[in-house]
Amino acid sequence: MKKIIILIGVSLFLFSFTKINVFKNDTIIKIDEESKLEIIGSTNVNKFKCDFNFLDFDKTVPLSFQKKDNKIYFKEAILKLGNSCFDCGNKVMNKDFNKLLKSNKFPQILLNLKEVEKKETTTEALVEMTIAGVSKKYKVPVTIEENEVFLVSGNLHLNIEDYNLEAPKKMLGIIVVSEMINIHFNLILKEC
Repeated sequence: MKKIIILIGVSLFLFSFTKINVFKNDTIIKIDEESKLEIIGSTNVNKFKCDFNFLDFDKTVPLSFQKKDNKIYFKEAILKLGNSCFDCGNKVMNKDFNKLLKSNKFPQILLNLKEVEKKETTTEALVEMTIAGVSKKYKVPVTIEENEVFLVSGNLHLNIEDYNLEAPKKMLGIIVVSEMINIHFNLILKEC
């Protein structure tokens, strides 16, 4: 879940980085509702997936940035993802997901884009993600395709224990959820 948030933030920031020659230092990015963000995990029995519902999400994100050499630095570029917008396939799994994230106390995952660096063959975003009140920074590689809109995609592998979250166990410990999750995102972005 945390990874998904990071990926979304990275994607938004990368989009503004690639079009810096066209964008102003202040702009608003819109995330299309056809975008995909999913958290993929596994248990000792099978795999599971939680999809983020962009229909219930405020799809505009204001960005303020400054370009310096091959980096773009962002000021207060924060994406707020409601935990309740994730769908894991059924009510029981959704309830477990929200319990894991301590949603009653921390109802949102915050993704704060700090900077984007375009290298010779790759693009990386530095993102600070806050889950259940704990913040961690990650460098996330992303891929960007430019057509009429920008397509930003990537993957991030995270350990939920980095956020002081304990992998749930079910059926008296017979089913154990792995602490490692993968966040996959494919975002469709455009300037408002």
